Amino acid sequence: MTGFPVKLYIYDLSKGLARQMSMQFIGKQIDGVWHTSVVYNGTEYYYGAGVQTSIPGRTHHGQPLEVVDMGESSLPEDVVLEYIESLKDIYRPENYDLFMNNCNNFTQDLCQFLVGKDIPTHITGLPQEVLQTPFGQMMRPMIEQSLRPITTAPAVPAPVRHPTFAPATPSRQRVLYVTSASQLEDLIKTNHCVSVFFTSSTCGPCRIAYPKYDELAEKYSGKCIFVKVDINQAYDISQRWQITATPTFHTFIDGEKLDDWKGASPPTLESNINVLIQIAYPPHPHRRLSLPNILGTSSHPITYTRIPPLDKILAKLATAGIKDQILLRVVKFITERQAHGACEAALPDLNMWAAFVREQIQGGAPSDGLFPIIDIFRVAAIDGRVGSWFAEESDFKTLRSVIKFASDDEKPYQVRLVTLQLLCNLFTSHLFVPHLYQELGPELSQLATSSLLDAHSNVRLAASSLAFNITAYGQRRRAEAAEEVLDSISVELLAAMIEGIGREAESAQTLSRLLTALGLLLYCAPNMQDSELFAICNSLEAREVVKAKKSEFIALKALCDEVMLLLALP
Repeated sequence: MTGFPVKLYIYDLSKGLARQMSMQFIGKQIDGVWHTSVVYNGTEYYYGAGVQTSIPGRTHHGQPLEVVDMGESSLPEDVVLEYIESLKDIYRPENYDLFMNNCNNFTQDLCQFLVGKDIPTHITGLPQEVLQTPFGQMMRPMIEQSLRPITTAPAVPAPVRHPTFAPATPSRQRVLYVTSASQLEDLIKTNHCVSVFFTSSTCGPCRIAYPKYDELAEKYSGKCIFVKVDINQAYDISQRWQITATPTFHTFIDGEKLDDWKGASPPTLESNINVLIQIAYPPHPHRRLSLPNILGTSSHPITYTRIPPLDKILAKLATAGIKDQILLRVVKFITERQAHGACEAALPDLNMWAAFVREQIQGGAPSDGLFPIIDIFRVAAIDGRVGSWFAEESDFKTLRSVIKFASDDEKPYQVRLVTLQLLCNLFTSHLFVPHLYQELGPELSQLATSSLLDAHSNVRLAASSLAFNITAYGQRRRAEAAEEVLDSISVELLAAMIEGIGREAESAQTLSRLLTALGLLLYCAPNMQDSELFAICNSLEAREVVKAKKSEFIALKALCDEVMLLLALP
């Protein structure tokens, strides 16, 4: 598949002074004070006053001294943009540090994700090279003070590119711009709920309605397709729909026109769009219920952040004959992240790490050697950048290998435990979770369902955490975008959760997570009365199973009552 070229732009912030004077001042030849950025799909991305964008070569740094071809990225554009958005949590303006967390750390992470390559080491290693000299350490505050206004200056904005005709997704722009009648008709026919704003470049009143329309498009993203049509550029549309004045609005449900009106009044626009949404999505009967224990639970994923004694693990692996430089690099990444935060922890080569993990599994390494390797993987996956990388690995081959290995009943239970915890930690990546359902649904379902019935209580607790993470994400997508993402795994998972609830007699924490997960899976499920989910609940007598737990676990009585309400009112 043809991808977008990825270029590394290299600038010298010293404008040649470092090459001329570095030997004199610090006793070491420095060829430049390097600043880098990444150009992808016509936009230059760099880190300064946060993650910034610009027209390529039009930043305040001027023209690059060198342009390095990093290769091509075949990743979907919306995936790349979502990853860059996730990096903004790490590369905040206040986190910028000229020596420890700078533009080159950002471009290293982005290039690793896009093409799996590192930027040149003479660039990433420059700060430490300077700080290793006595004069460099002494001059650090002065250097930072003098260069900060340069490195964190405002950007020259990149050109705004209107999205082309394409299905709406959460990561795309919220309003689609359509220029042909066939495109518009196809959108109306193939989407449940559509709003069309007929405007024109010469329409002054239309500008009054633009902010409210964009705001509503953001608010109802995933529920309704919002379209703008400039009739000056789409004459065939104005003829086909008989548009004689702008602004004009039409709304549609399942291809049939619901309403139309003229005028730029923002209150009228908001009121009519709210009516459209209410008719398109009538309130679910579950919304009448008070469910504070289920819906009041934090939707943040449950993660396992405990860091084991890494030195002892490395020594144990060395005794078993398992040695590799990538092990040391991943451990270094974990320790630096723990000590200094994600900002100052450079990602290791995840290509090498993935290959190493697969090699150990496929090479028949002993289970007591693989358990600590997967545990190191678990800790590294706390960083969302790691999960994002594995979200784009070809065929998920590393995670498939790990899950398959852990699903073997003859393997020690510790392997299954840390694999479940690893999967929980991967939920920290916004990119990984959607792929989790689309690509790994069957394997994930098999591991989770068998683990919920495991003899070891800590395995059941980890499995219940994974079940909660799965259903919490599914519930968020159902609420935010009217999207069902659990179809491929919900039936098996539901049956296992009901059986797990019935069997759990030791851990109130495990039972609480299972009950909450069951409630989230059922809450506002579409067509519940006729669905397979409700049929399974009836056949497994789910209401009676939950009712029996009320007397066994008194502290969970209110939670049990809420789940029983959902089961009684599909």
